[in-house]
Amino acid sequence: MKFMDRIASRSGALTQREKTLADYLIANYPQGLLESATDIARHVGISPSTVVRFFAKLDYPSFPDAQREARIEVTAKMNSPVQRAGLALRQESSLQAVIDESFLMDQANIDATREGLDLAEIEAMVRTLARSGARVFVVGEKNSHAIAHYLHIHLNLCLPDVHLLDIRQSVIADNLIWLTEKDVLVAISIRRYSKQVLQAVQYVRQIGGKVLAITDSPLAPIAGLSHHRAVVRTASASPFDSYTAAYCLCNALIAAIAVRRKKEVKATIKRSDEIWRRFQTFIEHDGPDSPAA
Repeated sequence: MKFMDRIASRSGALTQREKTLADYLIANYPQGLLESATDIARHVGISPSTVVRFFAKLDYPSFPDAQREARIEVTAKMNSPVQRAGLALRQESSLQAVIDESFLMDQANIDATREGLDLAEIEAMVRTLARSGARVFVVGEKNSHAIAHYLHIHLNLCLPDVHLLDIRQSVIADNLIWLTEKDVLVAISIRRYSKQVLQAVQYVRQIGGKVLAITDSPLAPIAGLSHHRAVVRTASASPFDSYTAAYCLCNALIAAIAVRRKKEVKATIKRSDEIWRRFQTFIEHDGPDSPAA
């Protein structure tokens, strides 16, 4: 449950001081939760230990867990790294605390993304990608380009005719020349949203092609233009969005397509391995006990 739900479900069990504390936090939610226990206590006129016990009473594992939930709420409303920097960098933290916070927030991103997935939409995305004869084009700009590149590399081992679009403004139009209504565009756009990706999506919709979107909000510009979409959460302990959940989603799509096309994927991997060996793409290494070359 979220903070407001926890308050509502336990309002009858709160003491008068805890009710005063709850009123203060509700009035200043979610930013109020990001203050230290000492600062919150000073505002309300209670002890810091009362603040900590209050969150335990709401069944939070700890006060920092409640703050993490609030931080996710706040960062979700902030569009730029400049806005989020003031929140993420507001206080000194130890290296251990920074690392722990980063890993915990990414775990929360993965869990929230998985819980929020519409399996019917994911099934439709997999079916569309694996459709016989379809060419697949993948596009993403700036940080999202790394996800597009990752997805392209692995889809290329599962499907024939997979292409990574060059998003540079000078060549994006040339990339789109040969797309037709039979093709599929996988568009990846996470705030701040790319104008070039949006234009590519608009063009593919105009010619009758299929658009699959991976984004961070159902209100993202490409979301409403897509035939099917998946939304990932990107909260981060830093001023910058986390793409961990987006990579996990790509892994899930790749795995589902590989299962659907077992025979073809096995043959492709075998053929790829033969080509890699011929071109000496990778360093041959049998394990940690192998003698040094």
